[in-house]
Amino acid sequence: MLEIGASKPLLLREESLEGFGLEVPLRLLYASDLHLGWAWSRGLVAELERRVREACPGVVLLGGDLVDPPRGLAQLGELVGRLGALSPVWAVGGNHDRFVGVGAVRAAVERAGGGWLEGRAVETGGARLEGSLRPAAGSLRRVLCAHDPAVFPRAAEAGYRLVLAGHLHGGQCVIGSYGGRQYPGAWLNAWTGLRFERAGSTMLVSRGAADTLPLRWNCPREAILCVLR
Repeated sequence: MLEIGASKPLLLREESLEGFGLEVPLRLLYASDLHLGWAWSRGLVAELERRVREACPGVVLLGGDLVDPPRGLAQLGELVGRLGALSPVWAVGGNHDRFVGVGAVRAAVERAGGGWLEGRAVETGGARLEGSLRPAAGSLRRVLCAHDPAVFPRAAEAGYRLVLAGHLHGGQCVIGSYGGRQYPGAWLNAWTGLRFERAGSTMLVSRGAADTLPLRWNCPREAILCVLR
């Protein structure tokens, strides 16, 4: 139950979502909160590559907080290059990425062959992937790749069918769960949980792949594989 650094294997959490009406299911792999650049996140490149090989997703989404210290930019480029050889990679930034500059993080992603999803929309496999909150549209197949789950109420109002978020690391130390929320983290942020529903919209919140503070209790590091049908 106790994890210091990245001493335990990265979990691949499997989720599914019905109602997209896709002829062929679309497999999305979402990995957030990589916090590359620390000694304990060095193995994350190989871990994620292994998980992507196993899962065979149609697209990989990187959900922000990709880099902490500047030396993590080189690791990010290596990661995107290795994952991009297996599946298209799209990324958005998070609050930690501002420390080295979102522009520098974006450049590292794009130089390695990935795409920057913020401010864009990409059609893939019958779904519309977006990296920024946009007004309601006619499509019922909209997916928002976000970082902070606080966007969920507005995303549900805008008609997104699925929101993918991270940021909270599941609280990192989990004593118990109640009503779909994980405590004590949920006392500080109500979105500390794994899956939320509102107005026909679903939000999946990742517990994150690594940490700035490398200490967890009963909260495994993870990436999410979501299958849309």
